[in-house]
Amino acid sequence: MKKLEIDRIWWRNVQLGEFYNIERHHQIEGGGGSLYIEVPSSIVPQTLDFLDVSDVDVDELPVIRIEAGVIGQPGVFGPIEFQKKMGSRMRIARQNRQAPSSERHPAWTEKRGFPVAPDNIRDKEDARPHFPDGGLRIYIAKTVDGDYFAGFTKGPRPRFMKPGDPMWDLFPEGNRPVGGVIDAG
Repeated sequence: MKKLEIDRIWWRNVQLGEFYNIERHHQIEGGGGSLYIEVPSSIVPQTLDFLDVSDVDVDELPVIRIEAGVIGQPGVFGPIEFQKKMGSRMRIARQNRQAPSSERHPAWTEKRGFPVAPDNIRDKEDARPHFPDGGLRIYIAKTVDGDYFAGFTKGPRPRFMKPGDPMWDLFPEGNRPVGGVIDAG
């Protein structure tokens, strides 16, 4: 298997409330509730640059769909759709696994070890026991050839990991950033 030459890694620290929203039933009493993973305004410029659309105003952003492979599983690909959101934010759309229109990336599924909550959870406190201690992060790696690959990390930073490892920043300590882009090249 050819080793991937990673140039940059986009990552997002998934919050407990987001985990609940992407795991719960897609229709809840009273309606509402997000079915996506938000890209907060603080990392939108980095995200647009990562997607090679840094010259686009996020409030005028067209839907951006990328095909991303699954880290560690050659030949498996899936779409990741970025959409604009009010307030100069973005979202990774259709991530609720129970929704009929779900397009959760295959790297972010139970089959790959992604955490899952029971189908009948009612709130984020019901989801808490299923959320990993040490956090949950999704990431998209971009190769020097411009190909995308998705994966995730959960739990605390592995003890064997060295500070020079490009994945080191996926495990922030102290005031936990929400995400960003890591230059790995």
